[in-house]
Order: sequence, then C-alpha cells, then structure tokens
Amino acid sequence: MLNTTQIKPKKTTDASIIARALVDLRDRVIQKVRIQFSNRLSSIERGADTSTYKSYIEKWFTKFLEFEKDLDDSLSDIAEDFPIVERMCNVKGVGKMLAMKVVVMIDIEKANTISALWRYAGYGVVNGEREKPVKGEKLHYNKRLKSTCYLVGASFIKSNSPYRRIYDEAKEYYQSNRPGWTKAHIHNAAMRKMIKVWLSHLWMVWREMEELPVSEPWIAAESNHHNIYRPEEFGWFD
Repeated sequence: MLNTTQIKPKKTTDASIIARALVDLRDRVIQKVRIQFSNRLSSIERGADTSTYKSYIEKWFTKFLEFEKDLDDSLSDIAEDFPIVERMCNVKGVGKMLAMKVVVMIDIEKANTISALWRYAGYGVVNGEREKPVKGEKLHYNKRLKSTCYLVGASFIKSNSPYRRIYDEAKEYYQSNRPGWTKAHIHNAAMRKMIKVWLSHLWMVWREMEELPVSEPWIAAESNHHNIYRPEEFGWFD
C-alpha cells in the first residue's frame, strides 16, 4: 500500500514555497484575526458588547481586511505559475483562491493513484469503511485539505455547478435506499461522493498536464448501474 503520509506539498520551486507561505499567513493569521474583529464589531452593533474601544476595533478590522485583500492579490498573481489552477477555475464553483488553497497542499507527483489522493485529502476507505481518526495515531490525511475540499463541495451546491448532479443523484439514491440514515448522514454521504469524483478529475487532469502516468476515472457504482464520470463533462476544458 502507498504510504500516503509522504504526499507532501511540493517544495522544489520558489513559487510553491511562497504560495504555501502566503496561504498559511492568510488563513491562519490574517483572516482569523479579521473575523475576530468583525465579530466584535457585530456584537457592539447589536448592543451585546459595550466596549469603549470601537474606533480601534474598526481601525484594525479595516487594516486586516486590507491585508487579506493584498494577500489575495499576490496569490492571484502567483497562480499564473500553476497552470492547473486555470483548469480548476474552468469548473463552475471553483475560484482562484479556493484552487490555490487546494494546490499548495498537494504534490501530484507523489500521489501516484487516485486512491492515494483520496486518502491524503481525508476521503479514503479503510477495510471497506471511510477512514476515521484513531485515538493515539497520527492522522493519515491532511485535515486542512479535507476542510478545503468540503468548501469546494459546498460551493458546487451553492453555485449549481455541473458537479451538483452527482450530489443530487446520490442524495436521491440514499433517501430511497438508506431508510435508517438521518438527513445529515445522507447529505454528508452525497457530498463525499461528489467531492471524490471531483478529486479524481483533479488527479487525472493535473497528472496529464505534468505528463505523469494516468489511470481511468473513478467508476461510481450504485446497485447494478455504473457511471464513468469524465472531466470534460464538468467543464474542465471549456
């Protein structure tokens, strides 16, 4: 079995190093603090916070908002050095920033199978069941990448992306064939299926662009019906 813990972000180019650093700075520091100031201002406006330092909170909220925009602009410029980002953005529901957040966390050369990428992204299957954290063991997947992929899935639903049909079809199937499942369980299972198809397409398109070996797309089977989902059906080459 492939040791998926070794699928780390590429560090062979300056662009990869800088892009990852800027994404980390944006998500882990700047955006986090900006949201804190935003929440504080909302509390003041609702009358739930009686702070006398509103002017300072507003000042630093504005500054961190500007910092975040500057980082977005820099990442947008750097995205030109990642051809896969342009392909990803051809798909409705994937913006440049979301694409960059995914790309900087993956080394597509080391993800030599679709299942390896699934597992590293937190969508793997172990012993016939979805992989879950095991107490006392190091995670076999990238938690941030999994969260980012979920954001991609949520964006597909909100924007009515072509990928939404996979979610809708899966949801309908689970509603009819999994009577014991809750609405949340059905939603999460349908999201998982949609995201796995998208990840399989990302793997195929990216590896083809890098002239790396590529296998057939994922075959999704429900009952006795099989569907082969291909990237071109979802806008990757529009």
